[in-house]
Parts: sequence; structure tokens; C-alpha cells
Amino acid sequence: MRSVAPQTRDRATTAHLTVAVALSGALLATGTPPAWAGATATRPALVSTDKSPPQVRDVKFSRASVAVRGLAVVPVRVSMRVTDPSGVRDDPHEMNPSPQLVLGPVPGHQSKLRPALTRTSGTATDGIWSATVNVPSTWNGTVRIVSVGAMDKPGNELSTALSGARAPQLRVRGTHRPALTFQYSMLAGGGFRIHGRASFTDTGRPLSRQKLATALDSGCDFDGGARNNIVTDARGNFEKRFRAGGAGDAGCVALIGPAARNQRPAILAYRIASAPAYSVPAAAMLQAADLNGTVTTPVTANSWVALRPPQPCGPYASAKLRRADRAVQAMVGVNDRPTVIVNDVAVYASDGAQRYLRDVRRAVATCGHGWSVRASGVAGDESVLLRHREYIDYAETNKDTYIVVARTGRAVVVVADTGWETADGHEALVRSLSAAAVRRAAVVNGR
Repeated sequence: MRSVAPQTRDRATTAHLTVAVALSGALLATGTPPAWAGATATRPALVSTDKSPPQVRDVKFSRASVAVRGLAVVPVRVSMRVTDPSGVRDDPHEMNPSPQLVLGPVPGHQSKLRPALTRTSGTATDGIWSATVNVPSTWNGTVRIVSVGAMDKPGNELSTALSGARAPQLRVRGTHRPALTFQYSMLAGGGFRIHGRASFTDTGRPLSRQKLATALDSGCDFDGGARNNIVTDARGNFEKRFRAGGAGDAGCVALIGPAARNQRPAILAYRIASAPAYSVPAAAMLQAADLNGTVTTPVTANSWVALRPPQPCGPYASAKLRRADRAVQAMVGVNDRPTVIVNDVAVYASDGAQRYLRDVRRAVATCGHGWSVRASGVAGDESVLLRHREYIDYAETNKDTYIVVARTGRAVVVVADTGWETADGHEALVRSLSAAAVRRAAVVNGR
């Protein structure tokens, strides 16, 4: 590659350049300010006439191809020649380094690598900047120099993406490559856990007693360099728990190799994830078609709390895995009298939905307080019909609320008939509505 066309941050017209040159000459001709100007007179600062960004004359790999096996790495040199009449700014460790080049795709946070460049020959006005990168087997395929950039001392900047024939390439033949599997789950007591297995892709054999680097959230870019902090077991399995982590945080793991001089450790394999975005769409709720044309209305956050979901003799540990919910209500007629239907759908992390069903079955069977199990399997295998009987003091009568709780995938579905004022709910009605409610709620699982 002989030349890269610049995309400049500061472009000047010929007229602007002429004015700048004339102003510069006038300043030089003026010399020392006259005595009558007084002690406060100062000489104006010189204005740079350089309005052009640096030019990249050549960028390349030291070799066209490389073969790497297993956990080994092979050093390859990348370099670029940069010229500028005012001198190239040499800031290799800044957030926006100068000069810079970017390689990709490679394992890592953004599938890119930006090595720290050092001037290895020439001068600031015409020099070659280089870096040695350690190439692992997991770069298998073609890696390219996808962009270049530089800034000169007056502040003119070049930033250019490279593609096609303009993007130098390195062909990598990687064999017996390592890989990481990865899972993310929330912990009942708070925080989250990442776990998986390290193995070789061709044989499936584990990377036993292999050191791995893990990080939390913003540290997952390994901007300060990846550091090993866990070790796999004899089967290649790994685990890391982040007790301080929240539901929206990310966890990551990397298999790293040795660092080339002045560079960060080579990343051989990398995985990152965060908790899935939990939500319950309106389509997951009972619709007017299920309620003989009655339109539902949203339930506010503080309404029907004891039914969203019911937790007899609770609360239960599974409540900590509840991530999102939506609730609606509708007043329908039964035998010419009103009754209120409440429908709640909640999404749980990890195995929270299964744990809730187990918790509620055990609690109702032992705790009493007006709760009883009327039937099981009314809306699929993982469902239970409950009755809650409470005494209404002012009316001196018992009132029965009937509730079906069921699981579909990671969601818990509640359908309750709360009756009207002191009147009972209707067992037959919640039985008939529960099948439709579970069918609707299945959309949260992509079904």
C-alpha cells in the first residue's frame, strides 16, 4: 500500500492559507514592539500555516501468512510510514493514540486490536512506527488492518477506514484451537455467576488447570490488561461469582497468552454476557377475546400485591429472581353479577419460575392461614389451583378467592377471580381462563 487518502478534521481553502501566510510574515517583520506601546504590549503568537493532516505512505504486516497451533503464539510485526511537515504527534498511550492502526477481527471486547506503536526509524516528519503482536491460533482465517490514524503537532488529524485491496491482510492457519463455553446466571442472594468450560475445538479435550482472566462490567474491555484470576478444574470447567454485581452488569472471561514487548497480553479466546433484558409484552396478557369482549385495564404497582404472585407464608427466596412483570384486571359478569379477574405474568431469571412453583406447593400444604390446594395440572403439568378463604369481619362471612398459578418457560402466570365486595370468586371461571392465559404468556419465551 503506497498512500492513504486522508479524511481531515480541519480543511482550509487556498484563500485561508494565503491569509495565514501573510499574517505570519507580518508578525515576523514587525519584530520588537515599539517603546511607545508601553509595558503591556505583547508579541502576538505565531499562527501555524500547516492545515493538512499527516499522510500515511505505507502500512503492512511483516509477513503474509502464519501457522499457529494450540496455545502457542507467533510474533508478527505491523508497521506504518507517516509523514507530516510539522511533525507527527507521538502519543501511543492516549485514549485516541497517535499514530494508530487497528486490526480485526480478533478475539476481544470489540473484535479489534489496537497495538501500541513506537517510532522505530526516521524522524517525526518522516518516520516508521511499528509494533509486534503475538498471533494465536484463534485468529484462524484472515486478519486485516482495518483503519489507520495520526495527528500532527498543530492538531490536524487523519482518520481513515481501510477495506478491500487497501486493507493489508495476514492469513492465519490455526489448528488445535482453544475455545470457551459461557453461561450467565443470577444468584438468589444477589450478584451473578459466570461459568463454562475451556477445551480444544478439534478433540474436545479439556484445558485442565488452565488459568483464565475474568472481569466485571466496564473492566471487560481489559483496557488495563487482562490478568488471570481463576483456574479451571480437571475437566476444564470454570466458575466466577460476582457478589457485588447487579442484574444489568456484564461478566466476561478470557484465555490469554504472553504479551509482546510494550503490548498487552494476547487474547486467545473471549466471552462476555450480561443478564438478558426482561420484559413482559402486552401480548402476554389475557385479551378481550378471552373475556367475552371485556377490555382489560392495567394494574398499578401497589394493587393486588398479595396475588402477584401469591406467597402463602412467604416471602420465598425465588422472589429475588423475579425480573419483570405486567398485570391487568377486568370486571366481567357471571350469573348477572360482577366479578373481578386479575391476570399477572412475571419473568424470572435462572430457575426462578420452577423454584416458585415448588415453594408455593410446599407452603400451601403446610402453612394453613386459609390457603388450600384444590387441584393440580389445570393449565399444564406445572400448574396448581389454589383457594384462599378469608373472614370478612364487617360482613361476618367468609370470602373465597380462586387462583391458578402456572409456569411456562421462565414465566409464572397468575389468574385470580377475586369476586366482588364480599362475594366469592368462581373456581370454574379461573379454570377456563387459565389455559388461555398460559398460552398467551408463552410469547415471553419466544413461542
